[in-house]
Amino acid sequence: MTSFTPLSRTPCLSQGDRPFQNSRTGRLVSIALLSATAGLPIHGFAADMDAPKVSVIAARAQVLEQSVSVVGTVVAMETTLVNTDLSGARIVSIAAEEGDLVSRGQVLATLDTSRIDVELMQNEAQAASAAAQLGQASSALDNALISQEEAEADLTRAQKLVPKGLMSQEALEQRQKARARAEVTVRASRQAVQSAEAAAKTVAAERKDIELRLSYATIVAPVAGRIINRSAKVGATASSSSEQLFIIANDDQLELEAEIPQAQFDVVPVGAVAHVFLGDGRDGLTGAVRFVAPALADRTRLGRARITLPRGLVAPIGAFASARIEIGSSKSIFLPASAIAGSGEEPSIKILRDNSIERKPVSLGFRQAGFVQIRSGVDEGDLVVTKSGGFMEAGDQAVPVVVQTDASPVSEGN
Repeated sequence: MTSFTPLSRTPCLSQGDRPFQNSRTGRLVSIALLSATAGLPIHGFAADMDAPKVSVIAARAQVLEQSVSVVGTVVAMETTLVNTDLSGARIVSIAAEEGDLVSRGQVLATLDTSRIDVELMQNEAQAASAAAQLGQASSALDNALISQEEAEADLTRAQKLVPKGLMSQEALEQRQKARARAEVTVRASRQAVQSAEAAAKTVAAERKDIELRLSYATIVAPVAGRIINRSAKVGATASSSSEQLFIIANDDQLELEAEIPQAQFDVVPVGAVAHVFLGDGRDGLTGAVRFVAPALADRTRLGRARITLPRGLVAPIGAFASARIEIGSSKSIFLPASAIAGSGEEPSIKILRDNSIERKPVSLGFRQAGFVQIRSGVDEGDLVVTKSGGFMEAGDQAVPVVVQTDASPVSEGN
C-alpha cells in the first residue's frame, strides 16, 4: 500500500517573517480536500499526486421512466363519407363549410329537384287514373254480382216449374246458361278489380320512390362531428359514384397515427399514457394508446399505433406531431454513453479502484437520452471513468476527479 507523506515532513521556506508552502504541498492539500469532500479514501494520494487526473462518476441505482419516442400524423379517429344517391342532380346550395361542427341531421347541401317535381306531378295524375279505374272495376264487379244473383233466382224458379209442366225444358236450359254467363262475368270483374288494385299499388310505390329520391336532394349529416373536407360546389352535378361531397370526423375526435420502430414495437401496450406535441408551441397533450396494429409495414418495417387526443382539439388533419409513450419505469444503474467502451459483443467500462484503472465487462440494457442501462458488471459506489476512450489503460495510476452528470432523464429511486 502506498504510504501517505505527512505534512510535517514537507519542507517550508520562509521569506522574512512570512512563511509559505511550496507548490507540491499546495497540490497535496487540494487533493486531500477534494477527497474528503467526495467521501473518497485519501490514502495513496500523496504518492500518486503526480499521476494524471481522470473524471469519474460514482455509480448509483436510479429510476428511469422508460418511454418510446414516435412521430406521426394527426388523423380523425373515425370518418363518415357523405355523398348522395341522387345522380344527375345539380347542387344549388351549400350550408356547411370545412371546420364547422355539425349535428346529426343538420342540412349540409341541397340539390335541384325540378325533374323530380315533374315526376311527382305525373305520379299524382297516374294515381288519380288508377283510382278511377279501380272504381270502375269495382262497379262492374258489383253489377256482375247482381246479375249472378238474378240468374241464380231465375234458375231456381225454373227448376221448380219444369216438373209441374209450367215451364219447358228449353226455358230451363236457358236459365242454366244465363247463370253460367253471370259467373264468368263475376270472375272477369274480380280480375279487373285485382288488376286495378295492382295498378294503384304500382303508382303508390312509384310515389314512394320519387319521395325517396326527393329526400336525397337534401344532404344531411348522418353523424355529429366536424367537417374536415368539402368537395361539394354549387353548380356541380352530384353523382353517387363520384368523390364524396363531405367528410366528417365523427364526434370531432382526433388521433395521432404514430409510427413505431420495429425494435420498440413489442413494448408499446394498448392503454399506455402518451404525451403528444403538435409543434405549434402548445404544451404537451395527454392521450392514450387506443390501438396497435398487429403487423409491420412491408416496406418500412414500422409499426402503427393510434393515440387518442383530447376531444374537441382543434388541429389540422395531416399535421405532423411527435409523442412520448410511457411504457413503465426501471431501477438500475445508468451511465453516460461515453463511459461505455465498444458496443459489440463485449462492451466494458473503466473503473478507478485504489487510484488504479481497472477494466470491467458489462451487460448493457436500453439507451435513452444519452444514458445506458447497465444490467450487470458494475456495483453501486464504483468510480466509473466518464470517457472510456481516453488514453488511460488498465493498471495505470490516476487521481479521481468526481463530476456530476446531467441526470435529467433519470430520477433517484428509493
